[in-house]
Amino acid sequence: MLDRNKIRKDAERYLMDGNYGKATEELGKLCVIETNDPWVWNSLGECFANTGDTGKAVKNFLMAYKKFLQQNDLQSALSALDRVLSLDAGNKEAGESRARLLTKLSKEDNKPVNSTAKNIPIFSEIEEHELNDILKIARAISFPEGRTIIEEGSKGDSIYFIVSGIVSVSKKGKDGKDHVLDTLSDGDFFGEFGFFTGGKRAASISSASAVELYELKKQDMEDVAQKHPHVSKVLVDFYKKRVLDNIIAMTPIFSELDKTERMDIVERFGLLVMEAGKTVVKEGDPGDAMYVVKDGLLQVSTVDNDGREVVLAQLGEGDIFGEVALIMDRPRTATVKAAKQSRLMKLNKADFQEIVGKYESVKRIVMQIINDRAADTVRHLFGTE
Repeated sequence: MLDRNKIRKDAERYLMDGNYGKATEELGKLCVIETNDPWVWNSLGECFANTGDTGKAVKNFLMAYKKFLQQNDLQSALSALDRVLSLDAGNKEAGESRARLLTKLSKEDNKPVNSTAKNIPIFSEIEEHELNDILKIARAISFPEGRTIIEEGSKGDSIYFIVSGIVSVSKKGKDGKDHVLDTLSDGDFFGEFGFFTGGKRAASISSASAVELYELKKQDMEDVAQKHPHVSKVLVDFYKKRVLDNIIAMTPIFSELDKTERMDIVERFGLLVMEAGKTVVKEGDPGDAMYVVKDGLLQVSTVDNDGREVVLAQLGEGDIFGEVALIMDRPRTATVKAAKQSRLMKLNKADFQEIVGKYESVKRIVMQIINDRAADTVRHLFGTE
């Protein structure tokens, strides 16, 4: 007897690895036992598209469209038709179906905002007209019980909001087995680290019951944020609470603070956007701030004795810099420039000094760092052990 869960997991793994031949084999088995699952047909379409078999790709995407339509998942149905037209721009069936679907979606756009969406914490801080624009780009998806939604270690730039149902959060232990860490339900969200940083997923998420979700992709959300500045502010605050807080918790200076104390620090960080080529800090300048890289890429360099620039490192999402010069009250030892447009979270010197004065544990750790640096300097100058 075929084990559908094992077959699906194998298919998902092969898809992630880009092994489309093996993925096609496993998905072919699923077609027989889960014929009404649009994910199967959509995934087959991607396999054939990536191996150059346009005819089979189009056929499977059209099948996925029909299955999505049966589930009333109109946004996913539209995406399937768009994939068909990206491969075969003159496809009459896809073109006519897309026109009908767009008419149906435009009518739904005029309906009142879904009250369930208003109850999701981040959406509750957004005005109704802003939420309408967000829901237009949100992909409504559903999973039956026992499905993997996010795989630990995979890449992704989507954030998911739970409309209804329960998901479990798990992580592989040293024994190689999945260990459940938490469960999330209506109004909760997950995937924010991939959404904000583009990094690998830190845990696996699976449906503990049938679930209804909203999926939002990073680029789509940023397009809405450009139109609605208030949405951008909500996203930055959201980043602070869910991502920056975790980064701060792992920073030695703040490691002994509790959640409430860390939030006091997190709220003091401001957003700084640096265009490509712009200098963030310059070697020799005073250490007047510390930074966390929200997204982008920065280059750290110094000048050697011959006046030549020497690249020391590159910094990306989640990296921290500038804290040593800030603690030691010394000039910058290197120059940091934006290699491409980058967004940084900045903590000014005045706020940092207030934090040191307010929290005894931070003061103690800062003093220890200063003393350790002084001891290293003495050993270096006098050769003492």
